[in-house]
Amino acid sequence: MDLGALVDRIGTAGRAALSTVYYRAQATNYRYEFVARRKRSGAYRSYDLADSHGEDPLLAALLSRIASDEVVVDVGANTGAYALAVATAEPSARVVAIEPDPGAVDRLRRNVALNGLGERVTVLPIAAGSESGETPLYRSSYHQLSSLNRFNAERWGARVSEVVSVAVEPLDALLATGRIVPPDHLKVDVEGAGYEVLAGATTLLEKHRPVVYVEPHAARPGESDAGGTPAVRMCDLLSNRGYRIRSVGDGWLCLPRSDGR
Repeated sequence: MDLGALVDRIGTAGRAALSTVYYRAQATNYRYEFVARRKRSGAYRSYDLADSHGEDPLLAALLSRIASDEVVVDVGANTGAYALAVATAEPSARVVAIEPDPGAVDRLRRNVALNGLGERVTVLPIAAGSESGETPLYRSSYHQLSSLNRFNAERWGARVSEVVSVAVEPLDALLATGRIVPPDHLKVDVEGAGYEVLAGATTLLEKHRPVVYVEPHAARPGESDAGGTPAVRMCDLLSNRGYRIRSVGDGWLCLPRSDGR
């Protein structure tokens, strides 16, 4: 059972206490690099104390589809669970890990170095969005919840520990300037800002047709996600760009239609 499933089973006070203890212990572990546990049946190591994506069906869907020499763009990489799993599962795959939170970027880079994956995992310390610019990032006391949306950063009894300004670039702009290459797979898990990421990826989606893996932060297409953005807007955007959406656990596996419709 991952941390999110566990904290959902206990009361608010218990969730806050458990999460606070866990994230403080994890921050200490990263700071001093005490323990690097193996994750996903020993596929890679990280300084995360829990294997929070060990039973993630959306990650399993990605790993079942990755092939030799393919490219994955991981938007909302956090400490690298998806990026590291992909790079170790397929030794010729390349990953671009996009993550705006400075603390998460530091932890991500530590994990990449720990696994010797620096040549195949590129870290971009920015946010992906619909327009170029800067935006506030709400850094959460529960590190994995840091978000461009204050509501998401304060879930499970967390608090906003700091607000920092981060650079934002649309995926199409990153593609046009060569900072990313056309991906075969696109994963989006950005704590409530998924619509903005996809809205900034029109060329990428319509021309290059990657398989898309989305954590919508809603129970099903059509419900509002935790930040109040209707998940149905993401569903409509993907459908209008020629994608079929399948529910996989709490996420969406979005497959491009061959005719683009």
